[in-house]
Amino acid sequence: MKMDRMGSVVLAAACIAGLAGCDRAREVSDVQLTQLLRSERASAQDPRAPLDPAAVDCLRAWSGDAELAKTLQPASSGDAAKQSCKPKIDAWIADANRNPDKFRFEDVSAPPTVRRAVDLLGEHRSVAAHLPSAADKPPAALMPPRAAPTPVPAGPVDLSAATAAVDELDGLCQKAKQAAASGTTSQPIARYASYCENRISQMRTRITMVAQHGDAKQAQVVTDNAQRVLEVGRQLAAQADAPRATPTKNQ
Repeated sequence: MKMDRMGSVVLAAACIAGLAGCDRAREVSDVQLTQLLRSERASAQDPRAPLDPAAVDCLRAWSGDAELAKTLQPASSGDAAKQSCKPKIDAWIADANRNPDKFRFEDVSAPPTVRRAVDLLGEHRSVAAHLPSAADKPPAALMPPRAAPTPVPAGPVDLSAATAAVDELDGLCQKAKQAAASGTTSQPIARYASYCENRISQMRTRITMVAQHGDAKQAQVVTDNAQRVLEVGRQLAAQADAPRATPTKNQ
């Protein structure tokens, strides 16, 4: 009994010190993993959406599992590559549309979750290869008649905070692109510059749709999402502005 109590005390101390795995990773379902890691062009409502291969490789590199990382190319597994790819994953984690359940990076980079992501990457790629193309239209007799679209009641919604966040994010994006073009900034901000413009365009389109047809709840979701993405942009901009240490000459 005395030893059991002593063991409990040691375990508790290790948890406090961060030396034991007391903060366990949350389990991520296939649907949630697909929603988070789906490729940019995939539909958010598609449960079989193809996954982004680069994002899956990034999580393999961060998993800390030698088996998962052993087949990665050196350019995808080094420290520089890991730091370069992580901001994209962080931005997706901050995106309420991709990550409504608020999983952390630690959750999605846990080895069991990454193994499942690798499996889903192959499974969804195989399904996509066997789907009929747009040219494979069914006979006209089998096509259902077109129904008139049901009008969605539109009400006054406040999207001023979302618009302000996207405007600020646009400025940070331009700053990132200038820094990346100069070649004097870090790899994470250069990576961010490569996709921020497209992401901002998608957010503006979403704001316009909600303004025309949405309700107060949708407006709040859009606003929260814009502010989360803005926070990531601010952090990357702060990293780019941080002064670099000047190397000292050998005596």
